[in-house]
Amino acid sequence: MMTKDEILTLKTKLLPSGADSVIDFLAARHAQLEATNIVLENVPLLIIGRHGMIARIPINGRIKKVSQADEVLQTLQTFFAHQANSSEKLYVFVNLPDLPIPPEVQQVLSEVEERAKLRDQVKQRIDQALDRRDKAAFDAAVKELELLQREEERLTWRARRFL
Repeated sequence: MMTKDEILTLKTKLLPSGADSVIDFLAARHAQLEATNIVLENVPLLIIGRHGMIARIPINGRIKKVSQADEVLQTLQTFFAHQANSSEKLYVFVNLPDLPIPPEVQQVLSEVEERAKLRDQVKQRIDQALDRRDKAAFDAAVKELELLQREEERLTWRARRFL
């Protein structure tokens, strides 16, 4: 069984055109899906690649092969409608690259992560000061947290001006 999160993470990859609706449809039926690392024969199979999709689905005793996004979706709907009471699974083979993250975005993400870590450390120091009943340490940590929050607000407003 594929988890719903596994299916939805496909949206963070470079999907072929029309695959969004197929992924959304599959997310609702994640319990009837099985991920595979190889292309299997003679089983219900959906292959999602960078340049398109191919579905090989048994319908009325014959294997139906479709590759257009709307045909794939219709075929999957038919397959799952007929499989409502069956335990047959759809095997999904995915060969998609991750979305490239530009270096500038990676740098911003790193900076935000560092600020979050620092904020968590300061909150931890506040908790420790409260546990020790150390008013001076508590006041110093609270002031540091306020400074961090003001700096974050300033950076947020500066970023909004550019957007």
